[in-house]
Amino acid sequence: MQAAVLHEFGPTLSVEEVPRPVPGPDDVLIEVEVCGVCHSDLHVAEGDQPALKGATKANLIPGHEVVGRVVERGANVTHLAVGDRVGVAWNFSTCGTCEACREGMENLCRKAVITGVMVDGGYADYMVARASHALPIPGTSAPKKPHPCSAPG
Repeated sequence: MQAAVLHEFGPTLSVEEVPRPVPGPDDVLIEVEVCGVCHSDLHVAEGDQPALKGATKANLIPGHEVVGRVVERGANVTHLAVGDRVGVAWNFSTCGTCEACREGMENLCRKAVITGVMVDGGYADYMVARASHALPIPGTSAPKKPHPCSAPG
C-alpha cells in the first residue's frame, strides 16, 4: 500500500510502498477515504514540540483526522461491521479507568495512545484503529443483506 512516512523530523514525508497493517483482536482495519492535515501533524513532522517529538514512533505514518470504511475487524470487535464508515481522531486508545476517562474526558487521559504519533495514522491507503475509538458515522453503515426468507419468489 502507499503511505506518507516520516523517517526524520523536517518538512518532507516520503511517499512509499509499505506493508498493509494487520488489525489485532480489538482493532479494525480501515480503508482510508480521506485524512485531514491538522496543525498538530505539522508539529509532529517538524519535531518542534518536545513532548510530541519524544512520543513520536520511528518511521511514522502521520494523520489523525481520518474517515474510512472498515474492511476487516479483529476477533473481539462486535459493534462495527465490515463496510461501516468510521471516523478516527487523536486518541487511538485510552485507559478507561483514570478520573478523566471515568468522567468522559478521555482527551485528558495521561495513558492515551495517540493516532499518528505513537501509532501509525491515516496518511496511507489503510490504517489500523482501536475499535473502541473508531466512531461510526451515522447513516453510512454497511448495506444489510436481505434475509433469505424475504427474497422474492
